[in-house]
Amino acid sequence: MKAITIAIFIAAVSATPALAQFGDILGKVNRNRDKIMKGAKVAREATKEFTDQEEVALGRVVSAQILAAFPLSKNDRLQNYVTLVGNTVAAYSSRSELPWHFAVVETPTVNAFSAPGGYVFITTGAMSQVQSEAELAAILGHEIAHTTERHILKEIKRANVISAGTDLVQSQYGAGQLTDELAQKVGKIAIDKLFKTGIGRREEFEADRVGVALAGQAGYKKDAFLTFLKSLSALEKSKSSAFRQLAATHPKPQERDQALRASVSSQSGGQLLAERWQTWNSGG
Repeated sequence: MKAITIAIFIAAVSATPALAQFGDILGKVNRNRDKIMKGAKVAREATKEFTDQEEVALGRVVSAQILAAFPLSKNDRLQNYVTLVGNTVAAYSSRSELPWHFAVVETPTVNAFSAPGGYVFITTGAMSQVQSEAELAAILGHEIAHTTERHILKEIKRANVISAGTDLVQSQYGAGQLTDELAQKVGKIAIDKLFKTGIGRREEFEADRVGVALAGQAGYKKDAFLTFLKSLSALEKSKSSAFRQLAATHPKPQERDQALRASVSSQSGGQLLAERWQTWNSGG
């Protein structure tokens, strides 16, 4: 039996609630703006890679803006479950060493999104469309892939707002922080890409491919993601307002299905865990 059956419940004992992971991000960003100390210039030129510490600092700023728009779900049981599934999938990623954080945010909008540095969010609207743990794992895998492939980070670099000579300084707590002006620029680029213009078709297809592969490596049925895409397709056809944001930032569900089907339809292995999903999601 693969890791998903055992690891979820072993980890459940020590899981950190989403409130502890995310709840004070807004406060820390706001407080530290007045406490930033001078430090080494660690921003990289656009042709170089950010360090993990720099990326986490950028992700913290973007996460603060996400949390300003969408409150955390107060369902601690569901938060813990998403964290456990997310960490299980992230452990198989190419950047498993990142300090991954997962959270459910309250909004009927069907979406999931990630900030640089390992911050992953899924909406209650998206959760309402999920029918199994394997689907959830693939959705989170998609967002994990956006981080491992540095999709948002590349957009920030492409915008050329962080270049040689820019200070990404150390706060007195030792965590990377950004100046107010730079934080606003970085946050706007990321939020525009996440909620308005999208990252790009190629990047979304890549995240689908990598995400379902990660879910499969973690022991889940890879083709479960096709079931979720079918749900999205039904929402699109119904012209549901909950689907508008996703429609504006992602390829059509049918196109995503076609791009994935050849690589996952023949995959009969892995677990679906629909009953476990129902148990956790119902609060039972």
